[in-house]
Amino acid sequence: MATKQRNIQRFECKVNGKTYRFRCYTTSTRVGFCHTVISIDYDVRDTKVTYYNRTWERFDYETALKGMISKFPKGMQAEMTAQLIDGKAAEEEQKAEAMFQGFKKLHDGLSDENKQRLADSGIEIHNEDDAHAVMGLMGLMTLMQ
Repeated sequence: MATKQRNIQRFECKVNGKTYRFRCYTTSTRVGFCHTVISIDYDVRDTKVTYYNRTWERFDYETALKGMISKFPKGMQAEMTAQLIDGKAAEEEQKAEAMFQGFKKLHDGLSDENKQRLADSGIEIHNEDDAHAVMGLMGLMTLMQ
C-alpha cells in the first residue's frame, strides 16, 4: 500500500550558476512521521528523517534539508545552507513577527471589556490556525464595540 504524501513543499537554490530544486513531503509511519527530501536536479539519493512526536525546527523540513545538503560537494554546502536554511529561517521569522504584530494590534484595539471576555472565554491557542481564528474573532469584536 502506498504511503500518502502530505505537506508537499518545494525549495530551490542557485549555486555556481545552476539551480537545484528539492521536493519535500511528510508521510506517516507506524510510530510517528517521516520527512523526505528528494533532489530533483542532482544525482543524490533522497534524505529521510523520522520523528516520533514533533520536530524542533524553525521551519518544516529544516533537518532533512540539512541532511540533503551534506550529500553535496563541500564547496557547495555553505551557499546551499545560506539560501535554503538561513534564508528560509529568516523568512519564517519575519512572517511570525508580522503575525505577532498583527495579533497585538488587534488585541490592543479591543475595549477592556472585550479583552476580559476573550480572557474568560477559555480559548487556547495551540497553532497558527488557532491564532488566525482568534484574530478573526478579535476583528469581529472590534467591529461590534
